[in-house]
Amino acid sequence: MTQRPSPIVGIDLGTTYSAIALYEGGRVRFFPNPLGQDLTPSVVAWDRRSQGMVVGRQARDILATRPGDAAALFKREMGRDISLRIGDRSFTPVELSAWVLDSLRADAERALGCAVTRCVVTVPAYFNEAQRFATKRAAETAGFSVERVLNEPTAAAIAYGLHGGVTDGAAATSAVVEDAEERRFLVFDLGGGTFDVCVMERFEGMLEVRSVAGESRLGGEDFTEALVQFALEQAGLDADKVAREQPDELALVRKRAEVVKRTLSRWPKAELLLPEALGSQVVGISQAAFERATAALRERMVGPCRTALRSAGLNLADLQEILLVGGATRMPGVHAFITEVFNRPPLLGPDPDRVVAHGAAIQAALCADDQAVSDLVVTDVASHSLGVEVTREIAGKRLAGFFSPIIHRNTVIPASKVEVYQTVQDGQRAIDLEIYEGEARRVQDNHRLGVLAIKNLPKRDAGTDFAVRFTFDLNGILEVEASVEGVEQRFSQIFQREGKVLDAAELMRAKERIRGLKADPHERPRYRDVLTRADLLWRELPAGQKPMLDHAIDSFEAALRGKDTKAIETAFGDLNQLCERLGGSERW
Repeated sequence: MTQRPSPIVGIDLGTTYSAIALYEGGRVRFFPNPLGQDLTPSVVAWDRRSQGMVVGRQARDILATRPGDAAALFKREMGRDISLRIGDRSFTPVELSAWVLDSLRADAERALGCAVTRCVVTVPAYFNEAQRFATKRAAETAGFSVERVLNEPTAAAIAYGLHGGVTDGAAATSAVVEDAEERRFLVFDLGGGTFDVCVMERFEGMLEVRSVAGESRLGGEDFTEALVQFALEQAGLDADKVAREQPDELALVRKRAEVVKRTLSRWPKAELLLPEALGSQVVGISQAAFERATAALRERMVGPCRTALRSAGLNLADLQEILLVGGATRMPGVHAFITEVFNRPPLLGPDPDRVVAHGAAIQAALCADDQAVSDLVVTDVASHSLGVEVTREIAGKRLAGFFSPIIHRNTVIPASKVEVYQTVQDGQRAIDLEIYEGEARRVQDNHRLGVLAIKNLPKRDAGTDFAVRFTFDLNGILEVEASVEGVEQRFSQIFQREGKVLDAAELMRAKERIRGLKADPHERPRYRDVLTRADLLWRELPAGQKPMLDHAIDSFEAALRGKDTKAIETAFGDLNQLCERLGGSERW
């Protein structure tokens, strides 16, 4: 590694795919993984051959054949105190995300030849405080210092805004920020596991977020799951029973359903072949049938769209553009849904899978004071209201459990707001100020962040004023400060994941755990990948073709044991070509 200062990279940590990029020399550069792909599947698995953890396409193939040895979709679990099993080991969503981030960091360092330790990482706009902090902690575990946690729709808007490149059909549309006219637009972000709607405004070189809404558990993977359910029902199979008794076969069906879903984005019909253990039935699926099977998922998108517009104080006629983000927006049913809801066709980006990482890289350049983007100013908003629990007097009785917002949802951040409250008892010496995040009237329906203890107060009558200040930064970190009338002492606390902070020792242990389980770095990833792919393909081939693949696998493994570089490359080429020929480039 050189002594060049660490650049600030942009990272899209996605539910299905992740990417890392750098804005340099006036353009965005993506860093490919060892297989030459700049989109890395967000899957982690235990590789029995190398006896180590692997990330990416190889892990995804292991997931299709040995689902118990792999984990995916863990982004949806960020911020929750749960563990996911891979073989006989348990990992938190933070640790699994750190695996992916560590893999991306290695890709960037390999390309740049220097240490990469600073980043901007993106999150769904509707992630709460716990989910944002968990994402930041995952990046720190992977060796990054996080300069900014950025909302995904905001990142996409930055990319569209600075470089344009969006079209509505055949007609090109000018870049949002380059246009001198004030414009309002909506970012419709449907990724693999999350759904965000973000209303933005552009004027005089500034991109301002007006409002956000969405769901953190709705995305393209749900459409795949709906397709799996439909195919099994068409074949007369009980989906719940298959899930309980034949999880390996269900994993194969899910992998095939993903291919069928993509096919239906281009063609009106497709076929899904069920595994032999499920009867080898061929289920024909039309685009219309798929849309009927996923109608309920599209209906769930209506509410966030309305909420975002209402919160921004706008109606449909006030929007100039609808921008699409996320690979799931390629589905014709989603495209038609957007056109129907907004009474106009959306704008198509050059690559909805990469636009978030693209924008994150530009935001990273802003953090690095890159003069190439010095004219761009970006604001963001709080995705959830933040406040305290209060009591209210109702029908002569004082009842607890009510939510009093201090920073309201869609407030431009960073923000600092003050509200004044009163004590409720004579001689009250302490206040346990409960902090919550959410939109519900009662705190029991919101997310508790923690408590600020205010102690050793002088005895006074009920009704003594005390001020509470909330300061919320761009990374979703909340500082709560309280002051009591006539008392010099100030009480304050920073809230991160219910007050739980990963200290230096815990962070070091987490990093060591990741390093200790890595696959042998000397075993080339493309070698491991082709062997895993061959194993997956062997399961699916008819009996007559298996001996040919058997021979190629044996020859390659023998070459690996012999450690002759030329022989290894020759055997690798033979096995890789055979896999492509037997399985196709877009294989099941």
